[in-house]
Amino acid sequence: MQIQPARLALFSSLAISCSISLAANAGDLILVAAAINGQPFGVDRFTTDTGAFLHPFIEPDFANNGNLLPMTGIAAGPDRTVLFGQPGGNGKVSQYSEVGDFIGIFLGDTPDPNPVDNTRGLATSADGQFLFSADWDHDDVHRFNLADGSNAGLPGDPLGMLIPGGQVAPNLGQPQAIETLANGDLLVADLFQRLILRYDGSTGALVGPFSATQTVASVLDIDELDDGRVVIAEDGSGDRIRIFAPDGTLESEFSFNGPAGVEALPDGNLLVSSASTFGQGPGLFIVAPDGTIQFTVDDTRNFGPLECITLIDSPPQCTADFNGDTVLDFFDVQAFLQAFAAQDPQADFVDDGVFDFFDVQAFLSAFAAGCP
Repeated sequence: MQIQPARLALFSSLAISCSISLAANAGDLILVAAAINGQPFGVDRFTTDTGAFLHPFIEPDFANNGNLLPMTGIAAGPDRTVLFGQPGGNGKVSQYSEVGDFIGIFLGDTPDPNPVDNTRGLATSADGQFLFSADWDHDDVHRFNLADGSNAGLPGDPLGMLIPGGQVAPNLGQPQAIETLANGDLLVADLFQRLILRYDGSTGALVGPFSATQTVASVLDIDELDDGRVVIAEDGSGDRIRIFAPDGTLESEFSFNGPAGVEALPDGNLLVSSASTFGQGPGLFIVAPDGTIQFTVDDTRNFGPLECITLIDSPPQCTADFNGDTVLDFFDVQAFLQAFAAQDPQADFVDDGVFDFFDVQAFLSAFAAGCP
């Protein structure tokens, strides 16, 4: 997926992946990349076409800055928010508004069992309904309802596990970067098996290796381009950027020291972040597909995770779905009549403080109109 967002968040040098989410228009896209210049961390905004600095997204000295230490994943949240995954003793996913204001802890921040205790990657489902988290400690992938963070994993699993781990193939081992593809599948970097694995995003079933080409080291970012190709950033002993065809065939690769994040720009170049002191050094760079650095955006700071985010608008409310189960049926009518009899404010459909025929008429009209 191409980088068409408008903000870049500065986080620690860890994994990232481009969210494929729903948006009303192109103006809802933002780009986030992490600059690490000592502590506290901050988050800056950059243009989506050239990667030029615009303005800070999250100031490095804001009151809740501790929520950004460290950071290993970024994804779109509900109601036009941005989520940041942070591992640690009590790992968590923190939620910020589209203008960088801290909202609160979306998931985790509790002792074990904690489903995001050591998350190494976040991704939002293609339809904007779910959040996926790669759990390094338990070698699995969890799924949550994006609307409220509730468990949406396999039936009976209290932590929302969707894809089991255990470091014994075909199970996952040490999952890192995670990316949602346009068709709804998931790509997960498996450090233990040295593979990028492909899963069905709705069932969690293993489709198979995305590519027969094994990875060399930690994969800190996976990004799907608009044409279906996939680019990955390998850190550590890998120190390279790789580009794959949609079928997983390795098309090209080039050396790059310590890549922490990679995103495709509209002109075909790549935006790459690094905190490495070797080679090209730390910073944020625009790089050609052959590895030639075209432009240095910023080489004064260490940069980490970098993410393309499409803000997700709240779904329109369907007032006729009175019991909130997303299905219009007799039970909604029953729930409304019970609330009406009890003079529950929710049943005051015309909102005039009076419970009468007009409320019943308004409900039945909404019920007959259906939901979007």
